[in-house]
Amino acid sequence: MATTSNEALKPDRKRLAAGCTILLVDDSETQAKVLEYVLTAEGYRVQVCHGGSAALAQIEAVEPDLVISDVLMPEMDGFELCRRIRGLKQANQLPVILLTHLNDPTHVLRSLEAGANYFISKPYHKDILLSRVAAALRRDQECCVAAKDGAVTCNYYGNRYAITASKPQIIDLLLATYELAVEKNEKISKTQAALRRLNEELETRVAKRTAELRNTINELRQEIADRESAEECVRRLNRLHSVLSETSKAVVHIKDRNSLFHDFCRIAVDHGCFKLAWVGLVDEAGSTLRVAAARGTTAYLNGVTIALDDESTGSGPTASAIKNGSFYICNDFLNAPITAPWHDRGRDYGIHASASIALQQEGRVIGALTLYADKKNYFDRPQVELLRQMGADISFALGNMVREDRRLEVEHALLEETARRLKEREQHAQKIEYLAHYDPVTKLPNRFSLMARLAHSLELAKRCGSRLALIFIDLDRFKNINDSLGHHVGDQLLFQVAGRLLESIRTADIVARLGGDEFVVGLPLLRSNISAAHALSKIQHALSQSYYVEGHELSVTPSIGISIFPDDGETVQDLMKNADLAMYHAKAGGRNNYQFFTQEMNETVQERLALEGDLRVAIERGEFLLHYQPQIEMCSGKVVGVEALLRWQHPVHGLVTPDKFIPVAEETGMIVAIGEVALKSACRQLASWRAAGLPPLRVSVNLSARQFKQNNLPALLLDILRETGIESHLLELEITESSAMDNPAEAILHLRGFREMGVELAIDDFGTGYSSLSYLKLFPVHRLKIDRSFVKDIDTDTDDAEIAAATIALAHTLGKEVVAEGVETEAQCRFLQGQCCDIVQGYYFSRPLPPEEIVPYLKRSPAPSLLPRT
Repeated sequence: MATTSNEALKPDRKRLAAGCTILLVDDSETQAKVLEYVLTAEGYRVQVCHGGSAALAQIEAVEPDLVISDVLMPEMDGFELCRRIRGLKQANQLPVILLTHLNDPTHVLRSLEAGANYFISKPYHKDILLSRVAAALRRDQECCVAAKDGAVTCNYYGNRYAITASKPQIIDLLLATYELAVEKNEKISKTQAALRRLNEELETRVAKRTAELRNTINELRQEIADRESAEECVRRLNRLHSVLSETSKAVVHIKDRNSLFHDFCRIAVDHGCFKLAWVGLVDEAGSTLRVAAARGTTAYLNGVTIALDDESTGSGPTASAIKNGSFYICNDFLNAPITAPWHDRGRDYGIHASASIALQQEGRVIGALTLYADKKNYFDRPQVELLRQMGADISFALGNMVREDRRLEVEHALLEETARRLKEREQHAQKIEYLAHYDPVTKLPNRFSLMARLAHSLELAKRCGSRLALIFIDLDRFKNINDSLGHHVGDQLLFQVAGRLLESIRTADIVARLGGDEFVVGLPLLRSNISAAHALSKIQHALSQSYYVEGHELSVTPSIGISIFPDDGETVQDLMKNADLAMYHAKAGGRNNYQFFTQEMNETVQERLALEGDLRVAIERGEFLLHYQPQIEMCSGKVVGVEALLRWQHPVHGLVTPDKFIPVAEETGMIVAIGEVALKSACRQLASWRAAGLPPLRVSVNLSARQFKQNNLPALLLDILRETGIESHLLELEITESSAMDNPAEAILHLRGFREMGVELAIDDFGTGYSSLSYLKLFPVHRLKIDRSFVKDIDTDTDDAEIAAATIALAHTLGKEVVAEGVETEAQCRFLQGQCCDIVQGYYFSRPLPPEEIVPYLKRSPAPSLLPRT
């Protein structure tokens, strides 16, 4: 007989399980989960169904390798499922294992009749189950395999046995085994019946003995109960003593009636272990109780109404205590007639006894404190005495509270009167203080307040090195309005003047009224005298508009004088005196004007304001034009470009140079519009030269610092290049070194954007802006332009010569060309040629030329002889 060990077969089972799907059919979810866990742990894929119909549908969908089904199922038993599987054309060879019990041998025969491959008895052994499953999946090595010679090979507990007996013999043996098992089960059942009879007899004897013990226990329990009752009485009395003690403390410390009621209820429940405690107060009509405080099973009170004049609710324990002005004890709450309306409610909440104590305030009953206990006959004589004492303490506390409330009312009235008088005194003091510092007509600071604020502003100006302007304003012909229309109209006019002054100045500025029709304005932290002039113009314009007072249209004009620290005085008194003198000069000059303290300053300011006005008109009229200065390449002597230089063709003063109007344009912001005009004009001129047949010529245009920072500059540049059609590399943008170093990181980003557009870039005035070499090497520029201040004395000053030479060497090291500006002599030109300077421009070659003279200049090719020609 050949055998194989169970351990040796486990690797084979593991390999066999890989990739195999088993359909498990069992109506018991618990049995199915246990079997699923065993098979999954072995490595099988398991599908679970809880009925035969679902299993047949799953077979068609999944095509499992094996079906394991329970026999007893409500919808379709395992035998019928097996027969239907054998009836399926595509699954008639599918292995089927049925699970059955040992108590019925016919299950074996029915399993074989239905066509099952194997059956497994429940409860099953894990190894036998897995062995049978593996055998069923190995079609060539089943659990019982019949050979051609009639021999049968069986797999039992992982061991193989070769049996030569015939199939009938084997079946007979199998049936005999199951019959023997059934017989043993019957013997076991008879034995269990005998054991049950013995157990019943034993229970009868135990019950008799238990009854005897129960009588003994009851006697002991009664004795214990009597002792516990006495101890419980002591505990109740101790708890009530604790309640009385805590109540006394609350009476001393708590001064608020509602808080006192809540504290009484809390003490009764927490310290006295009462089921419920609540305080009911009689309403003003004296007919109904309302709940003022409660603690414990407060749900008992939901929907409870106690009307003192009602026959049923008005005769209960609480109402009786209130009517008697004393207390009422009910030790049998669920049976006493007086508590009949609340029997059901008391039964629901476990209440068996109650005690109500009347609460009095200055001899008048105001309500009651009611306590509920969960035991019958809870309140005995000692406890009743303690409750009576507690009621007296509470009533005493309530009386004290009334007296305390009256005392507090008197104190509060005294405090209110004192506070009112103090407030009136404070208001009088504030009014006096206000009148000391402010003008009652205009609500502006008066002379006293003005001097203090000006002194502070002057000290601030001295520390910060800034300017302080002091403006005196006098209203022209104001006396006529007072005389003709009355002082009340004049006062309203002055109030409107003050409002306009406040609207015309900054928040930090100072406005005050000296008296009459005189006003003073202080302008601290000024950067220049021009800022003061702008403020003067704004004030003069605002005050010169018409006023409307009580139906009258009034017109007054201001005469204004101004003095400025430090030019016109070092003290507040000097500044005020000089501003007053300037104001009188304004009146003498015809009124409705302003005058600075010195005539020179006045002329300068007027000239500057006139220049600003002319600049604005010049932009509108297009009075700006460009001249072009040639740029010569040193190595060839050829003109490789021109620099566009802005000029202003003033209709009165003629041609104005940039050094006179560019600073004003920069300060006022008009440089952005002027720069846009210059950029467009230069590109259009270059397009015109290209159309005339001139060879490619680079045009350099200067960008101001404001223009360089404009976000719309790249878009504007693209529009100009598209409009003019010039090649982008023929346009060069020049920015000053100081503009680039103001914010180097941002400047690099802007320059990279221009370079990506193909525009040439140059840094102008190089050497004057303290460039950082670490940033300079990152600037994507093509050229550095040496400032003319270094070229001017290059042939006579060794320092300038060394700076120029070092700049040229540095630029060449960084791969950039060098342009020298302001070349006016042959010596300068020879020095720069010796230092290998790339490009030069200046009066030595040509002055800036108008556009129409550039073409003849290029045709003459006026390069100096010292430059080699190609």
